[in-house]
Amino acid sequence: MFMNLPSKSYQNDIRESGAGFIFLEILIAVTLISVVFVTLLGVGFSALTLATSLQKTAQADSLIKEELEAVRSFREGTTWQTNGLATKSIGSANPYYATLDPEINPPAWQLTEGIETVGDFTRKVVFDAVSRDLATNNIEAVYNATRDDPDTRKVTVTVTLGAKTYQVISYLTNWNQQ
Repeated sequence: MFMNLPSKSYQNDIRESGAGFIFLEILIAVTLISVVFVTLLGVGFSALTLATSLQKTAQADSLIKEELEAVRSFREGTTWQTNGLATKSIGSANPYYATLDPEINPPAWQLTEGIETVGDFTRKVVFDAVSRDLATNNIEAVYNATRDDPDTRKVTVTVTLGAKTYQVISYLTNWNQQ
């Protein structure tokens, strides 16, 4: 029994197709590694963008809280009708920001006209008059001068970073009515 051995030309064909298979396998492996790498880069970039956005939002939140506390402290350290919130101009055309006056002992918060810049942020406080529903004594959504509440002010703190605006609205009253 003799076995027929393949001819040399057939053996060369097998070797060439084997080399083609190795090249194809390498090409598939490089493509898969590239896809995984690009995907990981995209995930990493998204995570970095999200972390930066969260950091900026936390900074804006801190700036708003700081300003609200300064305005509350100002309210508590002044007389409402004499030099307090009732004496401040109202409306969006009259922004303020809080500054600590170190020349007063102990230092006290003052409200300065204008808009403050803190790093990349701008910050302002706007005061608005408030009216109340006579039947329920609730604050009305739209101001009505005939039902003005002179002992309450709407306080809007706005912090801006580029095109992004953060805003908090609060109401302060004349807690020390005399």
